Amino acid sequence: MHDPIWQAEKKKILTRLSIAIYKMTDEQLISLLHLFKDLNLKDNDKLLEMPHSHADGVVAARDRQLLIARFFLLINQLSEADLLKFMNRYEQKRFSMLREYPRVPCNITLDLAADGRAINCSAMDISAGGMFVESCESFTMNQPVSICFSLAEDQLALKIKGRVIRLEQGGIGIQYESLTKYQIEIMKNMIDRLQRQASSQYRIG
Repeated sequence: MHDPIWQAEKKKILTRLSIAIYKMTDEQLISLLHLFKDLNLKDNDKLLEMPHSHADGVVAARDRQLLIARFFLLINQLSEADLLKFMNRYEQKRFSMLREYPRVPCNITLDLAADGRAINCSAMDISAGGMFVESCESFTMNQPVSICFSLAEDQLALKIKGRVIRLEQGGIGIQYESLTKYQIEIMKNMIDRLQRQASSQYRIG
C-alpha cells in the first residue's frame, strides 16, 4: 500500500519499535520473537528460529545483534494488517510486563557510577524494570549509568547497567538494561518482600 498517510504512520511505528527493541533485555527479545511466530508468517522459518542462549539465559552479543537484524527484516515484510495486529499484541505484552513488575516504594542505599563519577544515593521506588533515584547531581536523558547495591548485609552486591529515562527535580528515573534471568529473579523476590512489608505495615496501622 502506497497511501502517504499510512506510510507516515508506518514510519512512526518503525521508529518507535526500533528504539524499544535496542533497549530490550534478552528475555524480552525472545518474548518478542514469539509474537512474530503467532502471526504465522509464511516463508520466514529461518528468521523465526530461536537463538542459542547460555545457561543463565543470556544471548551472546553477536547472536543478539543478528536477532535484532532479523526483527527489522520481519517488520519490513509485514503488511499493513499484520503490522497493526503485531503492534496490538506488542502493546498488550508490554502492559502485561508492567503489571508483572509493579513499582514499590523503598529506601535503598546504592552506589551509582556515571561518566566517571561515583555517587552515593538512594532509590526511592523500584521495580524489576527500573527505579527512581534521589540525587542532586546533574544527568542527561539516555545517559548510561551503573548501579551497585546489596539487598542484605550477608549478600553479594547486585551490579546493574541502566540508562536515564526521566529527569525530575531531586532525582532521575533509571531503566535497567540487559538483565540476566538470575538478576530478574533477585529483583522480583526483593519486590515481593518489599510489598509484603508494606502490606504488614498497613495492617498494623
